[in-house]
Amino acid sequence: MIDNIQLDSTSIGGVCGGEEAQLDLSIADQYALLYSKNMNAIIAFLASYLVFLPPIILAVVFLRLKKAKRIQLVVLVVVSSIITALLVKIATTVHQDPRPFIRDGIKPLVHGSTDNGFPSDHSAFSAMIAFIVLKFNRKVGYALLAVSLVICIARVLAGVHHTQDVVGGVIIAAFGVWLSMLLIDFVERKRKR
Repeated sequence: MIDNIQLDSTSIGGVCGGEEAQLDLSIADQYALLYSKNMNAIIAFLASYLVFLPPIILAVVFLRLKKAKRIQLVVLVVVSSIITALLVKIATTVHQDPRPFIRDGIKPLVHGSTDNGFPSDHSAFSAMIAFIVLKFNRKVGYALLAVSLVICIARVLAGVHHTQDVVGGVIIAAFGVWLSMLLIDFVERKRKR
């Protein structure tokens, strides 16, 4: 913790007549510094590791389904993953957005690749899983959407994405899952004929 800070007369505008002044940080200031370090650690953790939670919850949802629903879930996950990955690749080539630590010169809280920041892969795939689970279990799906939102916020606060990157990822995920459901439905109807 910081107990005090030494300031010379030039940093405080000569108020002390050229002598060194000692400024004690209040308890509130000390807690604010500690709080910001702790918050940075929490943001870094969420931005890096929370992305592993949606696939784990998806696996739990899968295990709790009956066999016929399990097959539907697997098909939707596979088709959605392919379509969402393609949409992410297309979006990456259409729109360029350098990451905040490259364009804005900020220091990121976590390691970020130097490729195009748009769209956020973390946001796209966590939201994709949430939208898929929503079809099979509404409560868990909404909870995963909340987790996806936290991932989005953490990626922005960690300095590895801009807001447009994470919003773009969620929109692409929603469109990818919707398109996948239409495609699967179309194939099933064709197969029944």
